Amino acid sequence: MNNLSNPKREPVDVAVIIPARAGQQSVPYKNLQTLGGKSLVQWAIEVAFEAKNVDVVIVSTEDEKIAEEAKKFGALVAPRPQEFSQPTSGDAGFYDHAVKWMEQEHGWTPEFLVNLRPTSPLRFAKDIDRMIEHIKSSGADGLKSVIPTPLHPYKMWQLEGSPEIGSSGKLIPVFDNEFRRQHGPDQPRQKIQQMFPVFFQDGQVDITRRKFVLRPEALELENIWGENLHGFVLDPRTSTDLDEPADFIRAEKIYRDLQQERGE
Repeated sequence: MNNLSNPKREPVDVAVIIPARAGQQSVPYKNLQTLGGKSLVQWAIEVAFEAKNVDVVIVSTEDEKIAEEAKKFGALVAPRPQEFSQPTSGDAGFYDHAVKWMEQEHGWTPEFLVNLRPTSPLRFAKDIDRMIEHIKSSGADGLKSVIPTPLHPYKMWQLEGSPEIGSSGKLIPVFDNEFRRQHGPDQPRQKIQQMFPVFFQDGQVDITRRKFVLRPEALELENIWGENLHGFVLDPRTSTDLDEPADFIRAEKIYRDLQQERGE
């Protein structure tokens, strides 16, 4: 992998930015944990190189150990400032830094910025390519991978009064329409999802445009998105939480099954 050209082509129009902090509140150096013999950072880098529509692959990190891992597999490293590397740091900081770093260091001003989080490794390059093709052809401001929601808002409520455990008050439905008012809240989940499809942004793949990252208010508001957002539906099995050793074992099996099903 480390002998691949990076950038893959110029001018750079589509840049993958892989955010990989060292600090994780749940698992230290989580981005270097291994799945199927490969670190999570390696998984993200390799699928980015495999995607035909990606022009350059960059890892944003504040940590030298992660930087070494990224360089080993051919990624360029944007040395993220500590101020954007805290447990409470949002996405806007590393986007802003990476975009400005690309222009200052390489003269690149890519229109499309693809976020591949290492903690969502069960991605396929063909899906990334299809997402890039969609945002280019649709004119959307941004594109997010989504999955059918595991918890439908049909059965969600706001509580009038204190939200503390042990408190009580009037329930106000989050999801309100004529059907719900007639049939009440206790409808089967599968039926409700079929009647009123709702999707959850799972963070596997995000694509935004450079102009939204560089807006003056982007850092202050922690918002690098335009209003016209589109979604790309992924197989919910690819959406994983990797916190315990058993999660990694389960994820590896899911990926093997998906490869067989997709013929990849």
